[in-house]
Amino acid sequence: MLCAAVASPAAASDLNLSVESGGSNVATASPGQTVNWSVVGELSDGANAGLAFFLLDVSFDGGDLSQADTPSASPMTSFAMPNGLTNPVGFGGSVLSGDLIQVGGAQNTINNTFASVPIGSVSVGVASPGSAETLVTGSLTAPTAPGIYTLSVSNAMANVVRQGETGTPFWAVDAAGIGDVTQLTLEVVALTVDVETASIAGLGVQNMSLDAGIANAGRSYYMLGSISGTSPGLTLGNGTHIPLNFGPYFDLMISLPNVIIVPQSGALDGVGQASAAFVVPPGTPTSLIGVTFQHAYLLLSPKNYASNVVDVTLVP
Repeated sequence: MLCAAVASPAAASDLNLSVESGGSNVATASPGQTVNWSVVGELSDGANAGLAFFLLDVSFDGGDLSQADTPSASPMTSFAMPNGLTNPVGFGGSVLSGDLIQVGGAQNTINNTFASVPIGSVSVGVASPGSAETLVTGSLTAPTAPGIYTLSVSNAMANVVRQGETGTPFWAVDAAGIGDVTQLTLEVVALTVDVETASIAGLGVQNMSLDAGIANAGRSYYMLGSISGTSPGLTLGNGTHIPLNFGPYFDLMISLPNVIIVPQSGALDGVGQASAAFVVPPGTPTSLIGVTFQHAYLLLSPKNYASNVVDVTLVP
């Protein structure tokens, strides 16, 4: 276990943590897409001189993680070897069963001069209130299956530099508590649309973008639809779940293909993408105004795969 300088028993401040992508705790990605992530920290009060040490674990319920990045800019370079002290494999943490263990490090608060590490100067004011600091960065690969996944931080611990310290003869530190921790929610979507309504009078069009990821390049797809809801949906004999309920519209799309969705079937290109469109047919009765149509696509053999659902509501 990595240790910083001896801390007092009482927690002086809390370190609040936020797991983000693109500055948000909610992100959307296509299957197989690389997603950049970060852990941002901010201390709860100014009763200290900034962060001295932190460690945390990172896990992803959508797959294995690779080691986080080694900091390349101040002040976080003060927490990484040789300026700071980390676990033996480095600031980016140890990969254990797909999780990252003991990500982070400690500044040279002991003013070490006799050993090879740490050798850096202490940066004060790190993650002070109102000046949130990006503590860790990394990247992951979005799962191939559509769904909602979570990138989580756990087992965090931290020390802060004691208020009023000058570094002579060393920087005294205090234990910090861990306050609010906000995780990252990642939604993997394989089907997106440009609009959410289509006009009956204007024979409206909703353009659809299919993206099942490069791992599914060249596979055949088939669009399906429902106006009967998405739950409980349909489960095929091989266990593939289609998030659409069977009903008259579902049956109509199978019996009269390429009338409402064009093209209703085809092959994904070399990166696993395709385009289709929901087209309001001439003569659509006005009684359907306000009805929401839901669509998803199914990838056929060798292994079935169902996309997420998208909606389109008919308007005058």
